Amino acid sequence: MSRTSLRFMTVAFVAVGGMLGQSLFASTSVVVGPATCHPTFVHFATIQAAVNASPFNTIIMVCPGTYPEQVVISQPLTLKGVTDGTGNAAVITVPGAGLVPNATSAEFGPVTAQLLVQNTVGINVSDITVDGAGGTCVAGANRTVGVEFYHVGTAVDGTSAAKLQNVVVRNQKTPCGIGEGILSDTAFMTISSNEVHDIDRTAILANSASNNISNNSIQNSTNYGIILDITANSSVVSSNTVSNSTIAGILAEGGTQSATISKNTVVNVPGNVGLWLSFAYFSTVTQNKVSNAAWPFVCQFCYFDTVQSNVLSEAFVDGILDQASFGGNNITKNTVNEAPFGVFTDSSVGGDTLVPNNLFNVVVTVDPNPGDSPAAPDNT
Repeated sequence: MSRTSLRFMTVAFVAVGGMLGQSLFASTSVVVGPATCHPTFVHFATIQAAVNASPFNTIIMVCPGTYPEQVVISQPLTLKGVTDGTGNAAVITVPGAGLVPNATSAEFGPVTAQLLVQNTVGINVSDITVDGAGGTCVAGANRTVGVEFYHVGTAVDGTSAAKLQNVVVRNQKTPCGIGEGILSDTAFMTISSNEVHDIDRTAILANSASNNISNNSIQNSTNYGIILDITANSSVVSSNTVSNSTIAGILAEGGTQSATISKNTVVNVPGNVGLWLSFAYFSTVTQNKVSNAAWPFVCQFCYFDTVQSNVLSEAFVDGILDQASFGGNNITKNTVNEAPFGVFTDSSVGGDTLVPNNLFNVVVTVDPNPGDSPAAPDNT
């Protein structure tokens, strides 16, 4: 065979291989909703039907309307709400026959989820509303969840195995008080620019994986705004707004290490804690603003955490509570404005740095005995 022929065969093989690769990875678009909405595409009546019929990497466009179903996604794809000449949203609601257990969780065991993504990677969900109004106590489920991502990606993905953006999760309330908003359970993902409101327990909970939780708006989550739990290591919580929680605005716990909590605003946690580190290590808490909390900032059982340049206002007890420390924490350069007590520490280990901090309108600089302590974190 001549060299010219060999070169021609090589070029042809590469060209065919390239076309094959393009066909394997090319995306398809389909539509959920009435035939009049984006009429040039293949249409499905339900989101689940579109998911079941679609190959990997399909873009599923959901038209404005109400979709009373529980959706389960186990393959790479994009699910996004689209417009159709109106400002209405694509809303996943509770089915007429009620919700059923359809998921599991490393944190809670059996749960029911309205939108479940599991055992996959390469997922993008955006511009969808998930509404739990009318939900009841589901037999056999320990939680009712608006959106759950479970076993999505691995540590090599960082926080890019999945994205949840511009989604509204609301009305996750049940008579038995077990509603959760967004649950990232062993999912390495980004949760950004979402609105979560009126939740029984926790608006956004990240468990056992790195998450980037940023620019979300959270209101009226009865227990917690955001939780990093059970070694949610190297997670970033930034530029979120959290208001009206009962136990904590933002909590990092359960052995979480190397988290970054920065530039968040937490308002109105009158019964307990604004920013809370509990068994959190080597983490950084900077440039946050907290107001109207019993304790704007609490460090309990902490180790080598850095807490600086936060503004802590309108405390009902201590502006800064450093309690049962394991040592090595640097809690300095923060501003406390309006508090009965500026700082309390009872660290038996010692080694924490608590000076300098800026204290304004503080009755007593150092609390000799805090009396009450925050209620222990409890997300069981």
